[in-house]
Amino acid sequence: MHQFETIPRPAHRNARRPVRRPGPRKGSRTGGARRPAVPRRKERASRPDPRVPFPPGHPLRGDTAAAAARLNSAPAGSILPESSRPVGHSHGPAQLEKLRSVKRTILIVDDDPAIRRVVKRHTERQGWQTLETACFKDAQKVLASGVSIHTVLCDVILPDGRGWELLDELEAGIDKPAMIVMTGDERVDHAVSALRRDATDFLLKPFSLSQLDDALARSCTEPPARRSLAREVTTNDRWRADNAPQILGTHPSIESMLEVARRVAESDSSVLVSGESGTGKELVARAIHMASKRRLCPLVTLNCAAIPESLIESELFGHVRGAFTGATMARQGHFVAADTGTILLDEIGELPMNMQSKLLRVLQEREVVPVGQQQSIQIDTRIIAATNVDLEQAIADGRFREDLYYRLNVIPIEIPPLRTRRSDIPDLITFFIDRYNKRRSSSVRGVDTGTLDRLRNYDWPGNVRELENTIERMVVLKGEGTLTPPDLPERLRGPSEPPAPDASVELPAEGIDFRNAVEAFECSLIRQALAQAAGNKSQAARLLNMRRTTFIEKLKRLSFPGLDEDPPSGK
Repeated sequence: MHQFETIPRPAHRNARRPVRRPGPRKGSRTGGARRPAVPRRKERASRPDPRVPFPPGHPLRGDTAAAAARLNSAPAGSILPESSRPVGHSHGPAQLEKLRSVKRTILIVDDDPAIRRVVKRHTERQGWQTLETACFKDAQKVLASGVSIHTVLCDVILPDGRGWELLDELEAGIDKPAMIVMTGDERVDHAVSALRRDATDFLLKPFSLSQLDDALARSCTEPPARRSLAREVTTNDRWRADNAPQILGTHPSIESMLEVARRVAESDSSVLVSGESGTGKELVARAIHMASKRRLCPLVTLNCAAIPESLIESELFGHVRGAFTGATMARQGHFVAADTGTILLDEIGELPMNMQSKLLRVLQEREVVPVGQQQSIQIDTRIIAATNVDLEQAIADGRFREDLYYRLNVIPIEIPPLRTRRSDIPDLITFFIDRYNKRRSSSVRGVDTGTLDRLRNYDWPGNVRELENTIERMVVLKGEGTLTPPDLPERLRGPSEPPAPDASVELPAEGIDFRNAVEAFECSLIRQALAQAAGNKSQAARLLNMRRTTFIEKLKRLSFPGLDEDPPSGK
């Protein structure tokens, strides 16, 4: 049960006027004068209750005609009297004009009826008109009905969707409602997803009613134009923030891979994720599941290489009691456990041949037969397979069925190895240092230039997983300060040699102009060096291991623009 600050009913609502009746009470036996009533304190009815953030007559309450009259009659340059303003707020002419046009309806979206009840009661006391729904679909209907909504207060996780997706339903414009997102989950990616979609505020449960009042006040005083200007976020960035916050990198190969994953997420087609060990195949599969319509259903993972061949059929399809020696009770298989959800078959290339034919039948018929049972079980399961081997070569070697390969490879997604996207290594290093600083209570500030060069120039056969393990080891052993070359593992302490560029050029049948080809190759290297050195020619020359004078001569010979002085290096 969420804890909320309790605000009693304001005293001025319960105040009653004293009644005086001069003369004898009608029907009195004695006929004597009635004892005068003791009047209550008259100021109680008009004095603002200090427990209410916005007292009667305050413009944000919107519950009295006097408030509107004061707003409209306020002279230029004046502010409202202290009794009409909450502490810490002052409203000049511009603020008054904004408050005059504020709408007063709030939509509360939360599947917890207790939260809806408390928030509804409190906001109505503050003068808001309230609407409430318990699910995503009902909130969509309210927003589509044309009802004038000023603010949407929405939980992040709803039974049938995610609250921040309501922001996609709100059309930009002067009347676009403000969005306040609330959640009981401390995961920072929820806040990032909401704020990147232009949410006005983010409340972490349990929150006090004073925090809610502050958020509502900001939604009233913030210019509508500010809310209507959505941040310029690409579709891939938004999709990644929602579903794959741990997939880092801006290299074009990663961007194109995520674009494919985003497009296939809403379909039910089978997906084959391929890539070397440690590239993040399971992260991509999980992102596809979380972005699909099955995201509220289970994602079941099975590593085909980790299960003994004698047990793989039982793990996949289940078994009944007595199906084999040791089967003392019935067991549900992974496919049935993933019904209406997604199953990830990791290391699918290691699946035994006899199981490949049974898996093919599951893909064709969408039904499984538990071991020891005759009757089949219908399933509605999306299949994502992952592999780090070349399945086409495995087919040629007779180790993998070709028909199963085509069933699984409906939508192929290939994750590039880390050595082909070295520009992402600095961001990955920063991410892992921050992660293990928090987990190990360390205070490592970063890496120096020499260490970064060695980390960037290493080939990383274990890809991102190897880089993460290396950074974790360095952070744990260093504890604080800056990581330097002596902190590197032994395999990385040798001289930093940049990888040789791929100089292979396919010679066309009609031949090639050798001089032009060499000049084009030189231009490509020089452009890359200048880009990496942020235009500093001295640094670019060092990257190419040549003297600065020689570098300048090549720039002149190849007619490169901008041959003036070097930009400042920032040192």
